[in-house]
Amino acid sequence: MTDPLSIVKVSIVTVCMNRRAHLLVSADNVSRWPHHQEHLILDWSSDQPLTRADLPADSRIRLVRVDGERQWHLCRAYNLALRLARGDRLFKLDADCWPEAMPSPEQLAAAGPVAAFCSGPDGRAGQWLLERRFVDQVGGFNEVLLGYGFDDKDFRSRVEAQGVAVQRLPASALGVIAHSASLRVSRSGEVSSPTAMQRVSAQSLKRATAITNRLLAAGHPWSDKRLSSEYDTDPTNGALRVQRPTIPRPSLQLDDEAQRLRRRIYWGLFFSLPEELVVRMPVRLLPNDLRGRFLLKPIHRWSWYLIRPLWAWPLLVVQALQRPSQSARAEQAVWLALEMVDWPALLDALQRLRRRQRRDLIERLLFQRGLRPQDNTQQKELFSSLLNADVLDPDQRLYAGIALGWSLIRIADSKAATSLIDQLMLEASRLEVDPSTQKCQRRNRDNRLKRLVSTWTVVLHLALLCGRDELIAEITVASHRLLQRTDLNRVPADVLLRMSSNWARCLVWQWPASRDDLKADLDALNWAMHQARIGISRPDEDHRRFVNDLQNLMNGSSGRPVLEHSLGLKTPELLKAIDRF
Repeated sequence: MTDPLSIVKVSIVTVCMNRRAHLLVSADNVSRWPHHQEHLILDWSSDQPLTRADLPADSRIRLVRVDGERQWHLCRAYNLALRLARGDRLFKLDADCWPEAMPSPEQLAAAGPVAAFCSGPDGRAGQWLLERRFVDQVGGFNEVLLGYGFDDKDFRSRVEAQGVAVQRLPASALGVIAHSASLRVSRSGEVSSPTAMQRVSAQSLKRATAITNRLLAAGHPWSDKRLSSEYDTDPTNGALRVQRPTIPRPSLQLDDEAQRLRRRIYWGLFFSLPEELVVRMPVRLLPNDLRGRFLLKPIHRWSWYLIRPLWAWPLLVVQALQRPSQSARAEQAVWLALEMVDWPALLDALQRLRRRQRRDLIERLLFQRGLRPQDNTQQKELFSSLLNADVLDPDQRLYAGIALGWSLIRIADSKAATSLIDQLMLEASRLEVDPSTQKCQRRNRDNRLKRLVSTWTVVLHLALLCGRDELIAEITVASHRLLQRTDLNRVPADVLLRMSSNWARCLVWQWPASRDDLKADLDALNWAMHQARIGISRPDEDHRRFVNDLQNLMNGSSGRPVLEHSLGLKTPELLKAIDRF
């Protein structure tokens, strides 16, 4: 039998202001979840105070009231609620959310300390379950942020920056009540059928505060060293009331900059005005916000309906003609699938994208390492899925195979490397016999010659890993012959410079059997790379220095430094394999 004292207590924390209807639904659903010991509900000065009788008859519910707040302030409200909660694990759930297919805290703890963030649409990404110590380490939410937007991203990024291993929960983990931006930013919490102007105002305000909160988070970074707001207990009713002097504020300079930015974004979006025009308009006509809220006067309402259409008609016509963008939803699904490491969902979302959009997104995945999963095994699974995805164009499937090859080298998966080698060499053979390969004038990654050299380079490393020494010799000879029959002056300057390092990596394995040929080949590459026309190219990698270093190393008595320098990845397995040569 489990000792009750050994149970790690879980507190669900919910904060609400005038969202009574949502809270009554969610609280009823939360009460059916058996894995928490406390549900703390903080009533943030709702116009109609919540009472314990309004809520389910669940003994785990604990209701706390805050009086005196005129506006919703998510960060201050949640920081207070998190401090008041008694659990060792804290589960943040907004008033419109509840657990559905949610793993129990014990299941999550099997993988280590609990740090689980939810994902998905309709606000799911802002919900999380964390060990209390992780929340304490970052000081909770940044209390200088106003309105809606970026508070959850700022919090999560600070948790992850502590080195916490974060788990991602799928959208199915939570149930939510979907609602509009108008309801989200409404003071009353009740906007049943918002007008067109109310919708635009709500979207403009949400955008303005979300962007400005990024500025505030950067200018006033939050940590456990920052002091949060302090509260007193009202002896007459037991409600809490903030000590106004303790509310954190940004510096005067930062506050002014944030206010100007909110004004620029809100009125620019609300009236469809250029940013520069908003800046130059009198503040008395387009006033600043009051702590994240803009007051719409009658002149603003009449102008929106009568004057705005005069200059905004092109935008209004486009909006009327456009249907809801399936591609935009598909792109969101792509990023969600990447976050959840769900490759079948990724391929399904890619199929729904327009070709140009799909190509741009895949190029970013293939060549911007920061967008890939950090785990090498997950990278292997991602690139394997893309390699076999019929929806991708052949050139991008080949680059996915190249990326897969480098992933296999990192994890020394020689079994998978063996099967990939044949697949890549088949594509390399097609490029090699294609007469257009040497004459291709396309840009960097679209260039067939560069694609061929890139394929040879990764196959050579895979062959070194798998002990396919005869294939290394085959690639070396083929790369030498290709150089002999290629007019380097006709290769686009940027392409020539960017592929020179990989071409040298293929050529260098002529050492020591064909040392003179290798020297001549590197001299030819070096000469071509130093022509005046190459000066227009500015790649991040110093390809000229790489080839120069190879030439200098060739003057030594040992060939090992030459071969070792040529490796694109210096893994222990590849360094050991050099001994065979």
